[in-house]
Amino acid sequence: MAPPPTASDGAVILRSPLLSAAGFAHGFSTRLGGVSAAPFDTLNLQSPQANARLADGQPRDDDGAIRENHRRFAEAAGIGRDAAVADVSQVHGCSVVASHEALRARPAADAITSPRGGGAILIRVADCVPILLADRRTGSVAAVHAGWRGVVAGVLPAAVAAMREARGAEPRELLAAVGPCISARHFEIGPEVADELAGAGLADCIVAPGVHGPKHHADLVRAVRMQLERCGVERASIDAEPPCTYADRARFFSYRRDGACSGRLAAIIAPG
Repeated sequence: MAPPPTASDGAVILRSPLLSAAGFAHGFSTRLGGVSAAPFDTLNLQSPQANARLADGQPRDDDGAIRENHRRFAEAAGIGRDAAVADVSQVHGCSVVASHEALRARPAADAITSPRGGGAILIRVADCVPILLADRRTGSVAAVHAGWRGVVAGVLPAAVAAMREARGAEPRELLAAVGPCISARHFEIGPEVADELAGAGLADCIVAPGVHGPKHHADLVRAVRMQLERCGVERASIDAEPPCTYADRARFFSYRRDGACSGRLAAIIAPG
């Protein structure tokens, strides 16, 4: 990730040098530079729909603050404060939808694609892995949300396949950027999750008990890098050295660390 730029109103984001060099407007959020009050201080990018569904008694952010945070984030990423941005209701699965479908109905999915001339797309995380994909040749893009369930289900290969089928994107032409997420040191898992990852051909991303603690841990960044390379994305075209959301309380939200008091981070990208 490149050093964080700061928008004029304070929103602080991270950018991928690979995507920036190719001219794609994009960004990964931090928790800095928004208007939300504690415990969601300050750039909480929760969806308004999810915020409204919270039960009485649960911590809830102000809807107006959430809207202003999204405007600041989009502007900092070079998208524009008032641009239409497609998102989805994320369910830890492997469904991929097109941006026009997401704008029309906000379906349940964990990846969105958008063609050249299409709109910006956004996914949210709070420890899971955000991945932005961009095709240098066609200008099409994808945004992917991948927790361990999505990794096992194959949401990232599904997004690459969707870009190829819909827009003719060739994996060797893709750029991929992995944003802030939980690191292996802090992602403790049970044996059943380790078995799921191994069954998906990702045994190399499992960290044995005794390395980071008494239980298994999982390296999701390594897992998505492995999947990208297996899809045909070149190693030199993958930007995958993200900071850890759990370890860096000052800059990032983390659901595993803070539970219901955690805000949400986001990743956004517009077609080239």
